[in-house]
Amino acid sequence: MKTKLLFTLLIFWAISGFAQQFGQQQVISTETEKPYLSIPFDIDNDGFVDILTASGETYKMSWYRNLDGNGNFSSEIIINETPVYYLSVDFVDIDTDGDMDILYLSNNASYIAWLENLDGAGNFGTEQIINEQDFISSVKTLDMDNDGDQDLIVALANSSSVKIVWYENENGQGTFGPENLLIQNDNEFAKILLEDIDNDGLLDILATEFVYVQGKIFWYKNLGNATFGPMQIIYQFLYVQSGGTNIIGFEYADINTDGKKDLIMTSVDDNSVVSTHWLENLDNQGNFGDLQSIILDFYDQYLFYDLDNDNDNDMLLWNRDLDNVSWKKNEDGEGTFGTPIIINAAADFASDAKAADIDGDGWLDIVSASAGNNKLAWYKNNTLGISENEIANYHIYPNPTSGVLYIESKLPISQISVFNLLGQRIETTIDKKQIDLSKAETGVYLLKIEDGNGNFQTHKIVKE
Repeated sequence: MKTKLLFTLLIFWAISGFAQQFGQQQVISTETEKPYLSIPFDIDNDGFVDILTASGETYKMSWYRNLDGNGNFSSEIIINETPVYYLSVDFVDIDTDGDMDILYLSNNASYIAWLENLDGAGNFGTEQIINEQDFISSVKTLDMDNDGDQDLIVALANSSSVKIVWYENENGQGTFGPENLLIQNDNEFAKILLEDIDNDGLLDILATEFVYVQGKIFWYKNLGNATFGPMQIIYQFLYVQSGGTNIIGFEYADINTDGKKDLIMTSVDDNSVVSTHWLENLDNQGNFGDLQSIILDFYDQYLFYDLDNDNDNDMLLWNRDLDNVSWKKNEDGEGTFGTPIIINAAADFASDAKAADIDGDGWLDIVSASAGNNKLAWYKNNTLGISENEIANYHIYPNPTSGVLYIESKLPISQISVFNLLGQRIETTIDKKQIDLSKAETGVYLLKIEDGNGNFQTHKIVKE
């Protein structure tokens, strides 16, 4: 009886625990002093996910090349030695030459700058300052004037006003024009995101403010022609109910798996109690439900990814005070999250974490930066990857492809999805045996094929 019970427990562990477990820490480097960024991106365009970081000690930006697509990395490669503390770093094609440049927001002094990608192989030019202001809280890119290049949307404050403005990329080469006012506001903006709130094909502005009594989250409708509508409040904490609550962060992600992105908000009250709740997106028209149950009750930083590949968004967490990296499973696909599952309990001053497919097996691994012990590290997703025995169920062609990808299947296909190596869905088709990737950038992607019973397989594909 004991033998049978032990065997049953082992089988259960093999099915459930192994399928959700991340491996031991694999150190990428300890060369960067006090790293506080761990940004995965294919910097040298070789189909493997590299890691960009920055030092809180020497203030250098650098990267580590993924040498073989299996998670073996090079030594540190310096990108920018100008002393900068990076508030945000984004890969954007600023000069419209087909490769990704680096756009960043600096703190102390506060300015926006970019580094030109010189050759698509990981070599970048010197810092080019776009704009310097007293206080800049966010910078985003959007083709405001529909001329085929990326303009800048910036939330800033100076001695006379608080506003959101935009700067035209005048020649498509990174030369930006004067400030154009979009929105005037009374309070400083804490954070802005560009999201299509009302599902009309135009990116709206989602934002919060720096306030300490009745924090609110709101949006401005993109009316087209570089104009935005008035503030529309989504949710506001009332002082009489919350005792004075400020929203200190938010994300926009589908957590109840209904195809609509919900709002996840982190707030702090006047007793310094930190909580994270969510608001259900009711109709993709800017209407959201009531405040849902707490999904975090202390100050973890978080992002949403499908970490166990079950078609819903889980939570990746990191906490610099508790020195850990962990994740929470979306238990029912409806936004009910389980207890934290520790990935690394000794990430000394965990400063950042992201998910990406580091070893090319079709599953999202974890990358982290811990400033306290100078470690950049990654953790393999040990869920079983692509099975060679299962691939015979599907014939995928042509691979590489320059446009339409076809799937011959022995089983009915319910959905085909394509993800980049950072886990971002770029294309989906339902009840078809083909998918058009003609608009996708050149590179390596993951093709996920689902049948009518909810079973799925993941395959690596190449877009030429």
